[in-house]
Amino acid sequence: MSRLFKLGIALLVTGFFVQCRKADVTDFEAFDKDTEDLSVERVEDVIIRYTDSAILKAKIHAPEMIRYPNKEEPYTEMPKGLFATFYDSDGKEDSKLSSAYGINYEAKKLIKLTDSVRVYNRKGEELKSEELFWDQKEKKIYTNKFVRIIRNGETLRGDGFESNENFTKYRILKPAGPVAVQDNLLEDDEEVQ
Repeated sequence: MSRLFKLGIALLVTGFFVQCRKADVTDFEAFDKDTEDLSVERVEDVIIRYTDSAILKAKIHAPEMIRYPNKEEPYTEMPKGLFATFYDSDGKEDSKLSSAYGINYEAKKLIKLTDSVRVYNRKGEELKSEELFWDQKEKKIYTNKFVRIIRNGETLRGDGFESNENFTKYRILKPAGPVAVQDNLLEDDEEVQ
């Protein structure tokens, strides 16, 4: 029995030394890459100001932001929603946006908003949708989901929507439902042909 015990100890020690080897730089680089993908940056009660040539263009407030600094596609998640205010070139409030959830794809300069998305412009018009994209490169907002726009006491509905960032020039891609049309489009002396 003691011979079997000694053989077991010898095999265990030999296995230990066989498994141990000198680590090289590539092992540490692989470990660093693996752990970098797992790291996150979390902050609460954040206010971000977007400027262009020292002119304030937008201000975003989020109760919580979680940044995933993945090298291939870093992104920032706003799981508790966000509220944004956009400004014109004179620094006046141009439009507002709110959402219950948001995710910012940093390399693409694209923000995806979901759940109770609302956009208001200075004319008093309101957009409601469950999903909206803000393309910062193209300076537009859009969706292919159902939207409602409330303006001057009427509601426009449809699937799909495109607009400038300020929500002042927009169109519904597939309008649905009744649409009010002005009755006095023609001059008095014009005839409909």
